Amino acid sequence: MITYVKMHNFMSFKDVLFDFRNGRKGAKKFISIYGENGSGKSNFVTCIDLLRKSIESFYMIGETGRIAEFAKEKDIPQEIVEMLVKSSNIQKYIESCRMIECDEATQVEYGFQTSGHEGYYIMSFKERFLYEKLYYFTGKQRGVLYEIDYTKENPKIDFSNKLFKSKKIELELRDEISKYWGKHTLLSIFNKEREEKNEEYIKESYLDYVFDIIDMLKDTTIHCKKSSSSGSEVNSYKPANVLRDLREGKIKKDKEDLLDRSERIIRDFFTQAYSDIKDVYYDRKIDSDVILYKLFVRKMIGGKIRTLSFDNESAGTQHIIDIIRSLLGAFCGVTVVYDEIDDGIHDLLLKNVLESMIDDITGQLIITTHNTYMLESIDIKSVYLINVDYQGNKEVKCLDKYPRIQGTNNPRIMYLKGLFGGVPIVDILDYDTILQELDDSSNVEGGD
Repeated sequence: MITYVKMHNFMSFKDVLFDFRNGRKGAKKFISIYGENGSGKSNFVTCIDLLRKSIESFYMIGETGRIAEFAKEKDIPQEIVEMLVKSSNIQKYIESCRMIECDEATQVEYGFQTSGHEGYYIMSFKERFLYEKLYYFTGKQRGVLYEIDYTKENPKIDFSNKLFKSKKIELELRDEISKYWGKHTLLSIFNKEREEKNEEYIKESYLDYVFDIIDMLKDTTIHCKKSSSSGSEVNSYKPANVLRDLREGKIKKDKEDLLDRSERIIRDFFTQAYSDIKDVYYDRKIDSDVILYKLFVRKMIGGKIRTLSFDNESAGTQHIIDIIRSLLGAFCGVTVVYDEIDDGIHDLLLKNVLESMIDDITGQLIITTHNTYMLESIDIKSVYLINVDYQGNKEVKCLDKYPRIQGTNNPRIMYLKGLFGGVPIVDILDYDTILQELDDSSNVEGGD
């Protein structure tokens, strides 16, 4: 779970701290982040997305090559290719995460809790990674597992004496660092090592605990929505006993129990959430040892129950099916980070969906949203507001830090009145000048 995130020169954040610690109880299980448009809610999710992507940077190199080859074969427009390459190239990705017109390095510190231990991880970068540090459990106590510092004239690479099982392994890793570090992080190098070497070799070579953060990140589900189509969604494999694609796809015939279980889950959900949906099922076609499946809905329309493909449902309902698979991970002990979870979904429906699941979360669910109805019912300790001052500086505060809230007050009404900040403050819009421009007939020919 994520306990805190500290950012310096990251996108629109100069210096900001998201603190999700719950006293001595570790991290909070449910966090809802609010703020006006442009306050940086999506930038926070991008920060988590960066950490997840950074451990997969070697894999992303292969993805970049495959994208370029596929684009050449299909004659895909160059701007789309560039967008795809950017999202699959870690160096281009970190460049996009830097504050614009800023010469200082960007630094992010992630506090985390996994396997019963707490730690933190720091990365700093410009065009390349410049600094990296992992502080975590070493076997008997917490300490620095490694620190790599290329910010000074004389670079420094320090390892805990418990990190390696032999001097030979340390020398081999130092050689890997000289080849790859800067374009990749050491966490990514460790991830590459584990994927390329057998399990016995890894156990005999490295401290087991160094892989805990990698396992936690691989289990993390992230939905990162951007203003362009470069948004990304990374789903973990948990829960493993539910289909990864709930709309349509194919599975092996001997895995039909996954199809049955997924069908029951979404049937239970949709028939409770929507009064007009009477049934949800998968149309199945067997092709050799494979089952082709597609989701259908039986729905009350015009006084009659009619069958339609789920593809014909509304955008909001289709978004619901998209988030179900992600949200289920929070029931299975993993961290789920979801940007703009309310996109296209009615406020009351989303409020009921999230309220019903909060008590059953065993992992962690972090969302960004504009849904103010939830403020009437969720714990104020779960609510975080991003405030922006007149100079564009940003501060993040938990709602329980505001002294004005008392038992009889309604946090939603107080928020909408602007008593906590985090809402747009604008003058009355005057369209007279705009209308005059539209009436100007000096140039009657429109643009392309």
